[in-house]
Amino acid sequence: MNVLIGLLVPFLGTVLGAATVFLMRDKMHDKVEKLLLGFASGVMIAASVWSLILPSIDMAEEQGQIAWIPAAVGFLLGMVFLLILDTVIPHMHLKSDKPEGVNSKLKKTTMMVLAVTLHNIPEGMAVGVTFAGALLGETGITMAGAIALTIRNCNSKLSRRSNNFNAIKK
Repeated sequence: MNVLIGLLVPFLGTVLGAATVFLMRDKMHDKVEKLLLGFASGVMIAASVWSLILPSIDMAEEQGQIAWIPAAVGFLLGMVFLLILDTVIPHMHLKSDKPEGVNSKLKKTTMMVLAVTLHNIPEGMAVGVTFAGALLGETGITMAGAIALTIRNCNSKLSRRSNNFNAIKK
């Protein structure tokens, strides 16, 4: 049952966030977009710190290691991983006509889909790690952390989907 809940909560958050494109077919006001992006950023930072970084530090401390090293190494490896993906995967950012990544002859819509996919990889990994920790009974990693990341994902998609829809529609 926990696995089903763990799969449904992020799925529903993503679906609800993406479905808002049908409510916001026109351009979103800049202030509303900034507010939603700021809220999503705050939730993501809080969830990352309290549900991923601090539990990593606590677990390393319990194992008698230097507490901050595993978290710092993981953080740096994650940055390198995303930089490599950003360099290798051809994608296009919103409000940009210049593609990034390796040269390709992909359509603009395909590159926008790749950009969203590239963005969702670390979010999915974060929710997965948090949920796996909660299922394994790690006291520092909670189901609330996975739900917080899901809320952030939903809110992030809410603020981006309307503008992505308009960019693809043109």
